[in-house]
Order: sequence, then C-alpha cells, then structure tokens
Amino acid sequence: MKIAIFPCIGLGDGLIALVLANNLVKAGHTVEVFHPLLPKMQPLFPKVFFAPRPTDLQELTHDKWIFFYEKLDWMQQALQANPEKNVILNPIATPNRDYPFYEEGEFDGTVPFVKNLVQYAKNKWGIEDANQENGITLPADVQRGKYPRRVILHPTSSRAGKNWSKDKFLALAKKLQKEGFDPVFILSEKEREGWPEAPRFPDLCSVAHFVAESGFMIGNDSGIGHLASCLGVPTLTICRNRMSADFWRPAWANGEVIVPPKWIPNLKGLRWRDKKWQAFVPVGKVFRSFSNLREASVLRD
Repeated sequence: MKIAIFPCIGLGDGLIALVLANNLVKAGHTVEVFHPLLPKMQPLFPKVFFAPRPTDLQELTHDKWIFFYEKLDWMQQALQANPEKNVILNPIATPNRDYPFYEEGEFDGTVPFVKNLVQYAKNKWGIEDANQENGITLPADVQRGKYPRRVILHPTSSRAGKNWSKDKFLALAKKLQKEGFDPVFILSEKEREGWPEAPRFPDLCSVAHFVAESGFMIGNDSGIGHLASCLGVPTLTICRNRMSADFWRPAWANGEVIVPPKWIPNLKGLRWRDKKWQAFVPVGKVFRSFSNLREASVLRD
C-alpha cells in the first residue's frame, strides 16, 4: 500500500510521527511523509520519503492518507480533499475519551505518544513486531556520545508559555560549567539575540550530528529534546504541567521530566500554575535531576 502521512508542523511532532512511518515501512508499505521541516533531514532517514506539504492535494495518488490532526486552515482543507482515504489521529494529552477522532488511535494520555503509536501500529495495522524506532540513521563518521560532558541546552520552544525562565537557563549553564561540564546553547538564527554565543549550523542534519555526539540534553518541551532522545542522548525536559509531560515527553532514550508542584493554585482568574510555573522550578532542582539522570545513565551503560 502507498501511504501518505501528514504530521503536525513541529519538529518533535514530525520525529514522533516517524515511529508510525518506520513501522509501516517495515511491514512492506511505501510511505511518504509531508512536513515543513523533515525534508531538510532526508539524508538521515533513508527508508522514508519526505516532501513539503503539497499545494495541490488532488495530485497525490496514495491509497491512504494518515493525518495527525491540528486546527490549521491547511489541514482543514486537506481533510476534505479525499475523505474516503483519510485516517485521522488526534494527538492530545488528556485522560478523557470524548475528543474528536479518539476512536482511531484510542490514545492513552498517561503514556508517552511514542509508545502510544507503537500500540496503535500493533492494534490497528497488525504489525506484531512494531517498535518505537523512527528510522533515524547517522553517518559512519558521527560518533554517538563522543563528548560525554557536553550538555545541550535548548531554552526555547514553539510557544513562550512553555519556556523555563531565561535567567534560570543562564544560571544553570554557569553551574554546569563550575562542575566541569561544557554547556552549549542551541538556538535558531532568529532566537540567538540575547543569548550566549551558540554554534551556527548549516542545516538540521548538522544539528543532529552535533546533538548525537553530546552527552546530555536539557531543555523545554521542544523538537530538539525529541531529536536528542531519538538519537540516544539522555534528556531532561522541563514541562509546565504533568499531563503534557506524561504524553509529550521524549521517550526513546533514558530521560527525566521536571514539572512544577501540583499544589500551585490554578483557579480561574489566577492561573498561577499556567502563568507563573517557571518561578516554582528552581535551578537547584533542575541540576539535581540532571545529576540523577547522569548517574542512572552511567549505571545503565
């Protein structure tokens, strides 16, 4: 079967969706993934075809179209193009079962999305040996974990409300340096202003190579965290709430998640947990969690 997959637009969304794509390829299907960022990483995924989102959906000749649902105009139009071919998955972090398109994926909001997709591949596509690999493949000259004391810091994400405080990231970097680690901030060109000098990369493949050769990654819930995890890098993710953390956490390599305490008021009109959560995640707590992650990773190795 020839299958088209349309993940949500974020890098992390795309990397997670490739778990399903990789399992479908293993099962003998031909898979093409339409995404705004993944085509830039084609050399790292030799078994799946990438393409930008098409402007004319009528040109596609695939037997099935799998959509990861999002409320964008483009997707709303795409869903109407060939409804008889559509398979719609709604990736949402909730324990409820009354959200749109729940019936296809039957996702469990308390389990990482990566693991949900493995179960979906088994239950709905009959792939008995489905696993959580997304097919990423590094060149022979890239050595995983080559610089074990290099710690990737990714202080941004798709939304400002998901980001831990800038001053705390800077304080964490100083503490890491004091303890003999080499913290490196990774930022896009438009995000670099106001941050310490960060390396520049010619493309996303080069970012992946750099991350793969690092020892650890600490950051917000973001695409770089998922990239690090699927490359086998132990990852510490700082999230604003437990529900999002349980579902969206990077779930390939060994990892930890930090969330603010549950006792923070989130009453209507205050919403401290939503708006002020960064204040309740201190630098010391993040560094202790990093130390625990490092110890656990050493023991596992």
